[in-house]
Amino acid sequence: MKARLALLAVVFLGWVAPAGAHRLDEYLQATTMAVEKDHLGLQLRLTPGVAVAGQMLASLDADGDGTISDAEQRAYAEHVRRDLSLTLDGAGSLTLRLVSSSFPGTEEINGGLGDIVLTFEADLPPGGVATRRLTFENHHERAIAVYLVNCLVPRDPGIHVVAQDRSYDQARYQLDFTTGGSAPPLSTASVPANAPHQPTATNDLPVFTTFFWHGVYHILTGYDHLLFISALVLGAATLWDLIKVVTAFTLAHSLTLTLAALNLVHVSGRVVEPLISASIVCVALQNIFWPERARGWSRLAIAFFFGLFHGLGFAGGLRDLMHRMQTGTVLFAILGFSFGVEAGHQMVLLPLFAALKAARRTRADAATRARLVSVLRCFGSAGISVAGVYYFCVALTEPS
Repeated sequence: MKARLALLAVVFLGWVAPAGAHRLDEYLQATTMAVEKDHLGLQLRLTPGVAVAGQMLASLDADGDGTISDAEQRAYAEHVRRDLSLTLDGAGSLTLRLVSSSFPGTEEINGGLGDIVLTFEADLPPGGVATRRLTFENHHERAIAVYLVNCLVPRDPGIHVVAQDRSYDQARYQLDFTTGGSAPPLSTASVPANAPHQPTATNDLPVFTTFFWHGVYHILTGYDHLLFISALVLGAATLWDLIKVVTAFTLAHSLTLTLAALNLVHVSGRVVEPLISASIVCVALQNIFWPERARGWSRLAIAFFFGLFHGLGFAGGLRDLMHRMQTGTVLFAILGFSFGVEAGHQMVLLPLFAALKAARRTRADAATRARLVSVLRCFGSAGISVAGVYYFCVALTEPS
Protein backbone atom coordinates (compact mmCIF):
# COMPACT_ATOMS: atom_id res chain seq x y z
CA MET A 1 0.00 0.00 0.00
CA LYS A 2 2.78 2.46 0.92
CA ALA A 3 4.62 1.76 -2.32
CA ARG A 4 1.50 2.51 -4.33
CA LEU A 5 0.91 5.74 -2.45
CA ALA A 6 4.51 6.78 -3.00
CA LEU A 7 4.13 6.15 -6.71
CA LEU A 8 0.96 8.26 -6.77
CA ALA A 9 2.80 11.07 -5.00
CA VAL A 10 5.61 10.96 -7.58
CA VAL A 11 3.10 11.07 -10.44
CA PHE A 12 1.30 13.97 -8.76
CA LEU A 13 4.52 15.93 -8.43
CA GLY A 14 5.43 15.23 -12.03
CA TRP A 15 2.11 16.73 -13.04
CA VAL A 16 2.29 19.94 -11.01
CA ALA A 17 5.97 20.74 -10.81
CA PRO A 18 6.66 21.79 -14.42
CA ALA A 19 3.75 24.20 -14.45
CA GLY A 20 3.97 27.79 -13.31
CA ALA A 21 2.05 28.85 -10.26
CA HIS A 22 0.67 32.00 -11.90
CA ARG A 23 0.92 31.80 -15.65
CA LEU A 24 0.37 35.16 -17.32
CA ASP A 25 -0.28 33.21 -20.47
CA GLU A 26 -3.32 35.08 -21.67
CA TYR A 27 -3.68 37.44 -24.60
CA LEU A 28 -6.23 40.04 -23.55
CA GLN A 29 -8.27 41.33 -26.50
CA ALA A 30 -10.72 44.13 -25.68
CA THR A 31 -13.02 45.25 -28.50
CA THR A 32 -15.20 48.35 -28.58
CA MET A 33 -17.79 48.88 -31.29
CA ALA A 34 -19.23 52.21 -32.50
CA VAL A 35 -22.33 52.15 -34.72
CA GLU A 36 -22.97 55.02 -37.12
CA LYS A 37 -25.75 55.40 -39.69
CA ASP A 38 -23.69 54.21 -42.66
CA HIS A 39 -20.65 52.54 -41.13
CA LEU A 40 -19.32 50.68 -38.12
CA GLY A 41 -16.13 51.45 -36.17
CA LEU A 42 -14.26 48.65 -34.42
CA GLN A 43 -11.30 49.18 -32.11
CA LEU A 44 -9.24 46.29 -30.74
CA ARG A 45 -6.86 46.76 -27.84
CA LEU A 46 -4.58 43.72 -27.68
CA THR A 47 -2.39 43.12 -24.60
CA PRO A 48 -0.25 39.95 -24.51
CA GLY A 49 0.69 38.63 -21.06
CA VAL A 50 4.30 38.21 -20.00
CA ALA A 51 4.36 34.46 -20.63
CA VAL A 52 3.10 34.80 -24.20
CA ALA A 53 4.98 37.99 -25.06
CA GLY A 54 7.83 36.08 -26.67
CA GLN A 55 5.42 34.08 -28.79
CA MET A 56 3.65 37.23 -29.92
CA LEU A 57 6.90 39.05 -30.68
CA ALA A 58 8.02 36.12 -32.83
CA SER A 59 4.91 36.54 -34.97
CA LEU A 60 5.22 40.36 -34.98
CA ASP A 61 8.95 40.69 -35.60
CA ALA A 62 9.20 38.38 -38.59
CA ASP A 63 12.84 39.18 -39.40
CA GLY A 64 13.95 38.97 -35.76
CA ASP A 65 15.78 42.30 -35.76
CA GLY A 66 14.27 43.42 -32.44
CA THR A 67 12.05 46.12 -33.91
CA ILE A 68 8.56 46.04 -35.38
CA SER A 69 8.75 47.73 -38.77
CA ASP A 70 5.86 49.41 -40.57
CA ALA A 71 5.59 46.45 -42.94
CA GLU A 72 5.47 44.02 -40.01
CA GLN A 73 2.80 46.11 -38.32
CA ARG A 74 0.67 46.07 -41.46
CA ALA A 75 1.16 42.32 -41.83
CA TYR A 76 0.06 41.66 -38.26
CA ALA A 77 -2.95 43.97 -38.57
CA GLU A 78 -4.00 42.03 -41.68
CA HIS A 79 -3.54 38.76 -39.79
CA VAL A 80 -5.86 40.04 -37.05
CA ARG A 81 -8.40 41.30 -39.62
CA ARG A 82 -8.62 37.84 -41.19
CA ASP A 83 -9.40 36.35 -37.78
CA LEU A 84 -12.40 38.65 -37.30
CA SER A 85 -15.90 38.02 -38.63
CA LEU A 86 -18.70 40.57 -38.90
CA THR A 87 -22.16 39.95 -40.34
CA LEU A 88 -25.28 42.10 -40.56
CA ASP A 89 -28.85 40.78 -40.38
CA GLY A 90 -27.65 37.22 -40.95
CA ALA A 91 -26.50 38.04 -44.47
CA GLY A 92 -23.00 37.96 -45.93
CA SER A 93 -19.89 39.14 -44.12
CA LEU A 94 -19.03 42.83 -43.94
CA THR A 95 -15.57 43.82 -45.15
CA LEU A 96 -13.38 45.36 -42.49
CA ARG A 97 -10.68 47.82 -43.52
CA LEU A 98 -7.84 49.06 -41.34
CA VAL A 99 -8.10 52.75 -40.43
CA SER A 100 -5.25 53.16 -37.95
CA SER A 101 -2.83 51.15 -35.85
CA SER A 102 -0.56 51.72 -32.88
CA PHE A 103 2.15 49.32 -31.71
CA PRO A 104 4.17 49.53 -28.47
CA GLY A 105 7.89 48.93 -28.18
CA THR A 106 9.28 45.45 -27.67
CA GLU A 107 10.22 46.22 -24.06
CA GLU A 108 6.62 47.08 -23.20
CA ILE A 109 5.39 43.90 -24.86
CA ASN A 110 7.94 41.78 -23.00
CA GLY A 111 6.78 43.38 -19.75
CA GLY A 112 3.13 42.51 -20.43
CA LEU A 113 2.19 46.22 -20.52
CA GLY A 114 2.15 46.96 -24.24
CA ASP A 115 -1.18 47.64 -25.96
CA ILE A 116 -1.53 46.99 -29.68
CA VAL A 117 -4.41 49.21 -30.83
CA LEU A 118 -6.07 48.47 -34.18
CA THR A 119 -9.01 50.45 -35.55
CA PHE A 120 -11.18 49.06 -38.36
CA GLU A 121 -14.23 50.30 -40.23
CA ALA A 122 -16.92 48.58 -42.26
CA ASP A 123 -19.70 50.03 -44.40
CA LEU A 124 -23.25 49.32 -43.22
CA PRO A 125 -25.62 48.80 -46.15
CA PRO A 126 -29.13 50.22 -45.73
CA GLY A 127 -31.71 47.75 -44.49
CA GLY A 128 -35.46 47.41 -44.71
CA VAL A 129 -35.99 46.21 -41.13
CA ALA A 130 -36.59 48.35 -38.04
CA THR A 131 -34.22 46.35 -35.82
CA ARG A 132 -30.87 45.28 -37.20
CA ARG A 133 -28.52 42.63 -35.86
CA LEU A 134 -24.73 42.72 -35.97
CA THR A 135 -22.82 39.54 -35.17
CA PHE A 136 -19.13 39.85 -34.35
CA GLU A 137 -16.72 36.94 -33.84
CA ASN A 138 -13.07 37.06 -32.82
CA HIS A 139 -10.93 33.96 -33.38
CA HIS A 140 -7.51 35.60 -33.12
CA GLU A 141 -5.06 33.44 -31.11
CA ARG A 142 -8.00 31.65 -29.53
CA ALA A 143 -5.87 29.14 -27.60
CA ILE A 144 -4.42 31.89 -25.39
CA ALA A 145 -6.97 34.69 -25.78
CA VAL A 146 -9.25 36.34 -23.25
CA TYR A 147 -11.95 38.30 -25.08
CA LEU A 148 -13.90 41.35 -23.91
CA VAL A 149 -16.35 43.27 -26.10
CA ASN A 150 -18.76 46.16 -25.67
CA CYS A 151 -20.63 48.75 -27.74
CA LEU A 152 -20.39 52.51 -27.36
CA VAL A 153 -23.40 54.78 -27.09
CA PRO A 154 -24.24 55.91 -30.65
CA ARG A 155 -23.59 59.60 -31.33
CA ASP A 156 -26.44 59.67 -33.85
CA PRO A 157 -29.69 60.27 -31.88
CA GLY A 158 -31.55 58.18 -34.46
CA ILE A 159 -29.59 55.02 -33.58
CA HIS A 160 -30.54 53.10 -30.44
CA VAL A 161 -28.96 50.00 -28.93
CA VAL A 162 -31.67 47.45 -28.17
CA ALA A 163 -29.73 44.48 -26.79
CA GLN A 164 -26.27 42.95 -26.43
CA ASP A 165 -25.62 39.23 -26.18
CA ARG A 166 -22.27 37.51 -25.61
CA SER A 167 -21.05 33.94 -25.54
CA TYR A 168 -19.58 32.87 -22.20
CA ASP A 169 -16.03 33.64 -23.38
CA GLN A 170 -17.12 36.73 -25.39
CA ALA A 171 -15.57 35.34 -28.58
CA ARG A 172 -19.01 35.83 -30.14
CA TYR A 173 -20.99 39.04 -29.67
CA GLN A 174 -24.42 40.00 -30.96
CA LEU A 175 -25.75 43.56 -31.09
CA ASP A 176 -29.34 44.55 -31.88
CA PHE A 177 -29.98 48.19 -32.76
CA THR A 178 -32.54 50.40 -34.46
CA THR A 179 -31.93 53.21 -36.92
CA GLY A 180 -35.04 55.35 -36.42
CA GLY A 181 -38.16 55.96 -34.41
CA SER A 182 -38.49 56.20 -30.65
CA ALA A 183 -35.82 54.79 -28.38
CA PRO A 184 -36.41 51.23 -27.10
CA PRO A 185 -36.36 50.62 -23.31
CA LEU A 186 -32.66 49.59 -23.20
CA SER A 187 -31.35 52.58 -25.12
CA THR A 188 -29.76 55.68 -23.64
CA ALA A 189 -30.74 59.28 -24.13
CA SER A 190 -29.64 61.04 -27.26
CA VAL A 191 -25.98 62.03 -27.35
CA PRO A 192 -24.81 65.23 -29.04
CA ALA A 193 -22.88 64.68 -32.23
CA ASN A 194 -19.72 66.22 -30.82
CA ALA A 195 -19.86 64.34 -27.50
CA PRO A 196 -17.26 61.67 -26.73
CA HIS A 197 -18.32 58.05 -26.99
CA GLN A 198 -19.38 56.33 -23.79
CA PRO A 199 -19.91 52.59 -23.18
CA THR A 200 -23.49 51.42 -23.35
CA ALA A 201 -25.24 50.17 -20.25
CA THR A 202 -23.98 46.62 -19.85
CA ASN A 203 -26.12 43.60 -19.10
CA ASP A 204 -24.62 42.44 -15.82
CA LEU A 205 -25.33 38.72 -16.29
CA PRO A 206 -22.91 38.22 -19.22
CA VAL A 207 -20.19 40.07 -17.30
CA PHE A 208 -20.80 37.92 -14.21
CA THR A 209 -20.85 34.73 -16.28
CA THR A 210 -17.72 35.59 -18.22
CA PHE A 211 -15.71 36.37 -15.10
CA PHE A 212 -17.14 33.35 -13.29
CA TRP A 213 -15.54 31.07 -15.87
CA HIS A 214 -12.32 33.07 -15.74
CA GLY A 215 -12.29 32.51 -11.96
CA VAL A 216 -12.74 28.76 -12.43
CA TYR A 217 -9.96 28.70 -15.02
CA HIS A 218 -7.65 30.73 -12.81
CA ILE A 219 -8.00 28.21 -9.96
CA LEU A 220 -7.79 25.05 -12.05
CA THR A 221 -4.56 26.33 -13.61
CA GLY A 222 -3.26 27.92 -10.38
CA TYR A 223 -1.55 24.85 -9.03
CA ASP A 224 -0.14 26.58 -5.96
CA HIS A 225 -3.66 27.45 -4.79
CA LEU A 226 -4.82 23.88 -5.47
CA LEU A 227 -1.91 22.48 -3.47
CA PHE A 228 -2.76 24.72 -0.52
CA ILE A 229 -6.44 23.81 -0.49
CA SER A 230 -5.54 20.11 -0.87
CA ALA A 231 -3.26 20.34 2.17
CA LEU A 232 -6.12 21.89 4.15
CA VAL A 233 -8.39 19.02 3.14
CA LEU A 234 -5.82 16.38 4.12
CA GLY A 235 -5.67 17.83 7.64
CA ALA A 236 -9.47 17.87 8.16
CA ALA A 237 -10.81 14.88 10.10
CA THR A 238 -14.51 15.78 9.88
CA LEU A 239 -16.80 17.78 7.64
CA TRP A 240 -17.10 20.40 10.38
CA ASP A 241 -13.30 20.74 10.49
CA LEU A 242 -13.32 21.27 6.74
CA ILE A 243 -16.12 23.84 6.83
CA LYS A 244 -14.34 25.90 9.50
CA VAL A 245 -10.96 25.97 7.78
CA VAL A 246 -12.38 26.65 4.31
CA THR A 247 -14.55 29.45 5.73
CA ALA A 248 -11.49 31.10 7.29
CA PHE A 249 -9.57 30.79 4.02
CA THR A 250 -12.49 32.11 1.95
CA LEU A 251 -13.10 35.14 4.18
CA ALA A 252 -9.44 36.07 4.01
CA HIS A 253 -8.88 35.71 0.28
CA SER A 254 -12.21 37.35 -0.57
CA LEU A 255 -11.21 40.40 1.48
CA THR A 256 -7.84 40.96 -0.16
CA LEU A 257 -9.05 39.98 -3.62
CA THR A 258 -11.68 42.71 -3.51
CA LEU A 259 -9.37 45.36 -2.04
CA ALA A 260 -6.58 44.62 -4.51
CA ALA A 261 -8.91 44.41 -7.51
CA LEU A 262 -10.22 47.88 -6.60
CA ASN A 263 -6.60 49.12 -6.31
CA LEU A 264 -7.07 49.90 -2.61
CA VAL A 265 -4.26 47.54 -1.60
CA HIS A 266 -1.08 46.73 -3.47
CA VAL A 267 1.64 44.29 -2.41
CA SER A 268 4.53 43.36 -4.69
CA GLY A 269 4.46 39.95 -6.32
CA ARG A 270 8.01 39.52 -4.99
CA VAL A 271 6.40 39.30 -1.54
CA VAL A 272 3.10 37.60 -2.40
CA GLU A 273 4.38 34.68 -4.50
CA PRO A 274 6.99 33.38 -2.01
CA LEU A 275 4.46 33.63 0.83
CA ILE A 276 1.89 31.66 -1.15
CA SER A 277 4.49 28.96 -1.74
CA ALA A 278 5.53 29.05 1.92
CA SER A 279 1.90 28.56 2.94
CA ILE A 280 1.83 25.26 1.04
CA VAL A 281 4.92 23.98 2.85
CA CYS A 282 3.70 25.21 6.24
CA VAL A 283 0.30 23.50 6.09
CA ALA A 284 1.71 20.29 4.59
CA LEU A 285 4.38 19.96 7.30
CA GLN A 286 1.82 20.65 10.00
CA ASN A 287 -0.24 17.75 8.62
CA ILE A 288 2.77 15.44 8.91
CA PHE A 289 4.42 16.41 12.21
CA TRP A 290 1.62 18.06 14.17
CA PRO A 291 -1.61 16.50 12.86
CA GLU A 292 -3.50 17.24 16.08
CA ARG A 293 -2.97 20.97 15.48
CA ALA A 294 -4.36 20.68 11.96
CA ARG A 295 -7.86 20.73 13.43
CA GLY A 296 -7.61 23.51 15.97
CA TRP A 297 -7.40 27.26 16.23
CA SER A 298 -3.84 27.31 14.97
CA ARG A 299 -4.98 25.79 11.65
CA LEU A 300 -7.78 28.37 11.35
CA ALA A 301 -5.29 31.18 12.02
CA ILE A 302 -2.87 29.78 9.42
CA ALA A 303 -5.66 29.39 6.84
CA PHE A 304 -6.82 32.98 7.42
CA PHE A 305 -3.33 34.52 7.47
CA PHE A 306 -2.12 32.83 4.31
CA GLY A 307 -5.54 33.27 2.71
CA LEU A 308 -4.87 37.02 2.69
CA PHE A 309 -1.91 36.48 0.38
CA HIS A 310 -3.72 33.95 -1.79
CA GLY A 311 -6.38 36.63 -2.33
CA LEU A 312 -3.69 39.00 -3.56
CA GLY A 313 -2.58 36.27 -5.97
CA PHE A 314 -6.14 35.84 -7.23
CA ALA A 315 -6.41 39.60 -7.73
CA GLY A 316 -3.42 39.58 -10.07
CA GLY A 317 -5.31 37.40 -12.53
CA LEU A 318 -8.46 39.48 -12.10
CA ARG A 319 -6.72 42.82 -12.68
CA ASP A 320 -5.28 41.48 -15.93
CA LEU A 321 -8.82 40.71 -17.12
CA MET A 322 -10.23 44.05 -15.95
CA HIS A 323 -7.67 46.01 -17.95
CA ARG A 324 -9.37 49.30 -18.93
CA MET A 325 -12.80 47.99 -17.91
CA GLN A 326 -15.51 50.59 -17.33
CA THR A 327 -16.21 51.34 -13.68
CA GLY A 328 -19.85 50.27 -13.72
CA THR A 329 -19.05 46.63 -14.45
CA VAL A 330 -16.07 46.17 -12.12
CA LEU A 331 -18.11 45.01 -9.12
CA PHE A 332 -19.95 42.41 -11.19
CA ALA A 333 -16.62 41.24 -12.59
CA ILE A 334 -15.21 40.88 -9.05
CA LEU A 335 -18.32 39.05 -7.88
CA GLY A 336 -18.34 36.66 -10.83
CA PHE A 337 -14.60 35.99 -10.51
CA SER A 338 -14.94 35.33 -6.76
CA PHE A 339 -17.76 32.85 -7.29
CA GLY A 340 -15.71 31.18 -10.02
CA VAL A 341 -12.74 30.87 -7.66
CA GLU A 342 -14.95 29.18 -5.06
CA ALA A 343 -16.47 26.84 -7.66
CA GLY A 344 -12.97 25.87 -8.77
CA HIS A 345 -12.02 25.16 -5.17
CA GLN A 346 -15.02 22.89 -4.70
CA MET A 347 -14.13 20.91 -7.82
CA VAL A 348 -10.97 19.82 -6.03
CA LEU A 349 -11.97 20.02 -2.39
CA LEU A 350 -15.12 17.89 -2.40
CA PRO A 351 -13.83 14.87 -4.39
CA LEU A 352 -10.65 14.78 -2.30
CA PHE A 353 -12.54 14.94 0.97
CA ALA A 354 -14.97 12.26 -0.27
CA ALA A 355 -12.03 9.98 -1.10
CA LEU A 356 -10.58 10.44 2.38
CA LYS A 357 -14.00 9.84 3.90
CA ALA A 358 -14.31 6.61 1.94
CA ALA A 359 -10.89 5.49 3.26
CA ARG A 360 -12.15 6.04 6.80
CA ARG A 361 -15.18 3.84 6.13
CA THR A 362 -13.46 0.79 4.70
CA ARG A 363 -14.44 -2.61 6.09
CA ALA A 364 -11.09 -3.06 7.80
CA ASP A 365 -10.80 -2.79 11.57
CA ALA A 366 -10.46 0.61 13.21
CA ALA A 367 -6.68 0.39 13.64
CA THR A 368 -6.16 -0.45 9.96
CA ARG A 369 -8.43 2.38 8.89
CA ALA A 370 -6.53 4.81 11.11
CA ARG A 371 -3.20 3.68 9.63
CA LEU A 372 -4.57 4.02 6.09
CA VAL A 373 -5.80 7.57 6.72
CA SER A 374 -2.47 8.47 8.36
CA VAL A 375 -0.51 7.10 5.40
CA LEU A 376 -2.69 9.00 2.92
CA ARG A 377 -2.31 12.21 4.91
CA CYS A 378 1.46 11.87 5.34
CA PHE A 379 2.33 10.78 1.81
CA GLY A 380 -0.04 13.31 0.26
CA SER A 381 1.27 16.11 2.46
CA ALA A 382 4.88 15.11 1.75
CA GLY A 383 4.27 15.35 -1.98
CA ILE A 384 2.53 18.71 -1.53
CA SER A 385 5.39 20.06 0.59
CA VAL A 386 7.98 19.12 -2.04
CA ALA A 387 5.92 20.90 -4.71
CA GLY A 388 5.64 23.90 -2.37
CA VAL A 389 9.41 24.04 -1.97
CA TYR A 390 9.76 23.93 -5.77
CA TYR A 391 7.37 26.87 -6.18
CA PHE A 392 9.12 28.75 -3.37
CA CYS A 393 12.46 28.44 -5.18
CA VAL A 394 10.86 29.54 -8.46
CA ALA A 395 9.24 32.55 -6.76
CA LEU A 396 12.58 33.63 -5.28
CA THR A 397 14.48 33.31 -8.54
CA GLU A 398 11.95 34.92 -10.87
CA PRO A 399 13.02 38.35 -12.15
CA SER A 400 11.26 41.41 -10.76
